[in-house]
Amino acid sequence: MNPDHDPPVRLHVGDAVVARVAAQRARLVPGVVTLRPDLAQTLLGIAGSVFGQDRSRLPADGVSATVHGRAAEVSVSIVTRLGYNCRDLAVAVQREVAAEVSAYTGLEVLVTVTVADVQLD
Repeated sequence: MNPDHDPPVRLHVGDAVVARVAAQRARLVPGVVTLRPDLAQTLLGIAGSVFGQDRSRLPADGVSATVHGRAAEVSVSIVTRLGYNCRDLAVAVQREVAAEVSAYTGLEVLVTVTVADVQLD
């Protein structure tokens, strides 16, 4: 094929893809112990366990994402350990998740981080 005559590519990145990429990156940030699922994700997990549904098809626990055209809004809920500055950790998660999702999908990304819990161990 001739590159000058290739049809334009239309791409829609799904919410679940963005959530999975964001979750993978957030887990790797030093200071993040785990991600905390919200109530809806917890209930889906319980229902999935009861009815034997494949959890791999659900969005990543602790992360929700919504894609609007060329932009994505991502919410991440994290758990950390005592000793990490929550503000600095949230900024690091925000920066790294935004960069990873943007690099992977080409979308503009707004990331909101909630520190849901601090482990005292």
